[in-house]
Amino acid sequence: MLELQLNRVDYLKTISSVTQKCMRLLPRDNVKKDTQKIAIGESNGTVQLFTVRKKETTALFKTTPGKRICRVELGGRLGEISDRIFVASENEVKGFSKKGKQFYTFDTNVNDMIRCMSILGSSLYTCTETTYTHYVESKEVDTLTFAAKLNDIVVLPLPIQSMPVVACQDRLLRPLHKSSVLYDAEVPGIPTTLVLSNKTGGPTKSEIVYGTSDGRLGQVEIGSISASTKWEIANPKHLSGISAIDFFDILADGVPDMIVAREDGTVEVFNFETTDEPVLKYTYNGTESITNIEGGVVGNPNYDELICCTYQGWLFGLTSQPLQNELGGEVVMVQNDELKGRIDDLKNEVDELQRRLTKERERYQTLIQTDSRAISTIREFRVNDRFQLNRDDATYNLIIESEIPIDNIILQCDVILDVLDVEKNSAVMSFSDCDPKDNNAVLVTYRCQMNTTRLEMHVRTIEGHYGTLQLYITSKIQPRCSMLRRHTIKPLSLHQRSSTAIDPNKRMNVMKITGSFSYAEIHSWIQFCLADVPDRPPVDKENRLIYTNIFLQTQLECVYKQDEAVFRSENVSTISILKDVMSKKATEKKITLNISYELSNETIASTLAQILPMISYYKTLTDQYNLIDPLKELVMDGSTDEILTPEHRKVLDNADSIREHYKQTPVHLNRLCSMVADLFIDKHKFEGTNVKAKLPILFDKLNTTFTQPQVFIDFFNSL
Repeated sequence: MLELQLNRVDYLKTISSVTQKCMRLLPRDNVKKDTQKIAIGESNGTVQLFTVRKKETTALFKTTPGKRICRVELGGRLGEISDRIFVASENEVKGFSKKGKQFYTFDTNVNDMIRCMSILGSSLYTCTETTYTHYVESKEVDTLTFAAKLNDIVVLPLPIQSMPVVACQDRLLRPLHKSSVLYDAEVPGIPTTLVLSNKTGGPTKSEIVYGTSDGRLGQVEIGSISASTKWEIANPKHLSGISAIDFFDILADGVPDMIVAREDGTVEVFNFETTDEPVLKYTYNGTESITNIEGGVVGNPNYDELICCTYQGWLFGLTSQPLQNELGGEVVMVQNDELKGRIDDLKNEVDELQRRLTKERERYQTLIQTDSRAISTIREFRVNDRFQLNRDDATYNLIIESEIPIDNIILQCDVILDVLDVEKNSAVMSFSDCDPKDNNAVLVTYRCQMNTTRLEMHVRTIEGHYGTLQLYITSKIQPRCSMLRRHTIKPLSLHQRSSTAIDPNKRMNVMKITGSFSYAEIHSWIQFCLADVPDRPPVDKENRLIYTNIFLQTQLECVYKQDEAVFRSENVSTISILKDVMSKKATEKKITLNISYELSNETIASTLAQILPMISYYKTLTDQYNLIDPLKELVMDGSTDEILTPEHRKVLDNADSIREHYKQTPVHLNRLCSMVADLFIDKHKFEGTNVKAKLPILFDKLNTTFTQPQVFIDFFNSL
């Protein structure tokens, strides 16, 4: 088994934040002697190229601040070395030589900011939030608008004609030919980053590796009419999303290794030496979100390393160069007088800067107190926050990243939800009592420790309860200021966009709505209820959307056009939520709706068949958890485990695993029981009966006969 030991070496801290795919390593001019130059594009518009010599960075060029940079790519003529630097700055693309000369400026004339970009020879491929455009020699040749958001693009260097592939928010990879989509290839999560396999596309030049927002990895081969999956790696440890992928032979075995960086600062190295599927060989656990990673030779021409760049702008290397010597079995640190002198100089410089900072703060306070006309200016700081549904545990991952340290965060929501802390967080979490008169249902405070720039939390929503989640993020800069971020809790918050067609033979509940509403109005109502619905309706006169409830695996189909909409789902509660929201929206617009239903009792049985086994599992888990301590006391009292039944021995053997799974058990049980109650209420509400008085009987049955679905089916149909 190959072993890998890497040591961290810090190189540089940029002035502002650095987002994904905004750092690139230039090819080496002389493979044996030279190290690689590093190009970085910052959020403040600065582009810089530098090299590392004797652990010190030397700037080759640095531009003045300007428009925000969101992508850095390397390009050059086909067949030649790609050593020209191209940056996407809002809606412009600029090109720089290695000496810092700007030789290219191109205004795309689009209103939206460029989110991702790729360059191949004289072809430029750009993507805004929903629009793909292909330029050749700065002239537009192809364009296409999508209903879903575009997250990344990669171009397959096929022999006859290159093929762009875009990663979309609706969990699809879409290969393109000119201005049309060849087909849709579904992946298990929302793809956030795409790279060519082995940097070349593999033997066929058509292999792509993707990373998802929920931490999954996979490889697909893009064909002319369909895509085939080569391998997939799940995320059983619930690690953070994938932010960057690269291929580099860091293990020095002749086979390029897959280098993966995650949003929580984790770096992983996967090897392909003995199998076609990647095998994890190395893990580095950092604390800051890594947005860029590449393998190369930077600090020392004789040693390989992984160059990482964080969102806050820290550039560091994980180098294979040993930082210590082993003599006679003892570890002796390498002593370097020059290095010791540099450290002393840096300490003196830091002390001097602290003295100057203290002096300026005192001067600032004096001016504010003595001059009534003095105005405090608030420094802007960037915050990157994401609110994404995780299909593994049906919770929302709420991630906050700041380019400067965070003092505290206040989370406020006007609807009931569960806020779960994450073990990696260093902040102190506290809940406050809420007064419904203040429109508060949840109020949570996070008090951060020193130099905290990233927080992650999990939010569990309840379908049918919708509103707004607000984050007040306070930084540690002076004067104090707070930044507000808002996220919408959708009525059908656990439904995720899907491309899997509904089986026509499956029994479904159908709701049909007719009225004098426009195509745009019904589209906006559906957008209010469900995530990943485009801002504008498609150009077609009729649209079809398919969603899956990731907790219950029930499906929903929405087919709508002007004056008519049809909703199909096997879950009656889903139809009920849609009915309530649509009626409310129509009332606000003073539109009269005609609503008709076709309900199927078979769907009640199928939905209960999905919920009740989960209730059984969590109740059994609770019973096992309650047995752990008594069984351990029994063994500690001198009794041998021979008197225990096989079931009890199994509980003791798996005590740690049971405790880990039990952490979420009370929440899941309450959630599942509430779903059964909602199903009971909604079924009879459509029949015109109020059954809330029967809920105590239902909950009593849930506590005793949850393993017998027929008991519940009979109870549902007995009224």
